[in-house]
Amino acid sequence: MNAKIKLPLKICCPIFVVLVLILSVFLLVRFSFPKNEFELSDSQKVEIYERMIASLREENSDYCGESMNYCKRPETRHIQCGEVLKRDKTYLSSIIEDNRIPLIRNPSLNMSCPEISKRIRPKYNMSSLKLGGVAFARNVFTDYELIEKQVQMTWHPDNRYCFVVDKNAKDDFKRRIEQLVGCFEDQMVMPVTLFMDSAGHNQNLAHTKCMKALLQYPNWGYAMLLQNHDFITKTVYELDRIFDLMGGVIDVKTGGVIWERDMKHLKWDPKSLKLFRNESAVPEDVLKTSLTFACGSVQASLSRETVRWLIETADLTRFIDQQNQIVFGGDEQMISTFQINSQLGIPGHFTKDCLEQGVSVEQVTRLVHWSSTGHANCVTKISRHGVCLFGIEDLIPMAELPHLSFNKVYPKFDWSIIDCAAELVFNRTFLGQDNQHFDEDYYSNLVTVQYHKNHKKPGYKLNCISNQKPRRYEDYIGS
Repeated sequence: MNAKIKLPLKICCPIFVVLVLILSVFLLVRFSFPKNEFELSDSQKVEIYERMIASLREENSDYCGESMNYCKRPETRHIQCGEVLKRDKTYLSSIIEDNRIPLIRNPSLNMSCPEISKRIRPKYNMSSLKLGGVAFARNVFTDYELIEKQVQMTWHPDNRYCFVVDKNAKDDFKRRIEQLVGCFEDQMVMPVTLFMDSAGHNQNLAHTKCMKALLQYPNWGYAMLLQNHDFITKTVYELDRIFDLMGGVIDVKTGGVIWERDMKHLKWDPKSLKLFRNESAVPEDVLKTSLTFACGSVQASLSRETVRWLIETADLTRFIDQQNQIVFGGDEQMISTFQINSQLGIPGHFTKDCLEQGVSVEQVTRLVHWSSTGHANCVTKISRHGVCLFGIEDLIPMAELPHLSFNKVYPKFDWSIIDCAAELVFNRTFLGQDNQHFDEDYYSNLVTVQYHKNHKKPGYKLNCISNQKPRRYEDYIGS
């Protein structure tokens, strides 16, 4: 965990030498690297390096030592997150566009277990969690320093972490994840590496491997299925309370199937899929009824009972194999499909009623802002794979919206938003900063939660459109 500290001269000097050498080498080879949309101009890079050096030179600016406050990276120590939260547009305009601060990757990051532990573990004691902890299953391939930052932001002695690394990832990234996991063997696991891609192939398989591995750890109550650039913005105590309020429901987006992903030529009944490990315990009509498909997201939040059903009651092998035949986006259908097919008996299920009414049901696990009309539709004016990249302009939505995570956050695009959100989470977790926007009623009144609480009651009628005011991302920007 970062905090303001004072380094002795014998430690600072090598840091200055390294930074000066980096700056010198950059100036010598500045024309050697191909341009891309995230590459900074020479003058921008020089300015960032100069800030980093100046930050380390400041008297009483020792880096991440005994201070009990949050400490930003050298690149972003000048960023005044509070001014952004105060909606100071003049200040905000001074730290975006050409002045935006990306991550300057540290190729010499100390990966010894004591140093990793020092960066991750808080100096504060932590209270116990009502649900016994949260398990995080994350598919990863790049940006180690972001992954470590997310572990830092969500760390609790009761939480558990699983990573599946893409086999195409760079060797250095793989080694760093292996080292991270090796330093926390009682809390982390990396069961396998798989070939994964942005089209969704093997994403569900990776999460399944993680779910199975995480079940070896007792006590945790909910699991979050995540991808590389999903950025969690709630404290560990807020996550614990939210999942308690959800009461076991599956949280995932559900909507109609996109026609390109409709694989009707394949058999999708549980019998053909060999979905149940013990078919004798399942009614014959359930085994022979084809599944109704929904399209949603690979990101989801599942209770431990749901995870156990997916791993121990069901056998997902054939289902995932058939989903992998879809050219693009098959991974976005698995959890949504199991959620709405209530006849399967998966714990925390929903119903297909809303889908049949043409009503999509949103999730709180992840917020994504689609660049439906191109870059111009994004506050940051940039997108990836049809999704807007979040930047420092999005700090207020991250601070106030009920969603648990935001996608996509790219370190090489904007580290300011990462450090400011991390500082906010730190202050709310350890320094008593009140989250005035935390609305328990919002989670209690989710359509899926209301269904879960009431669907067995005689005469209950589901209202697919929530009576509470929707929380729209657009309402939190530009004000």
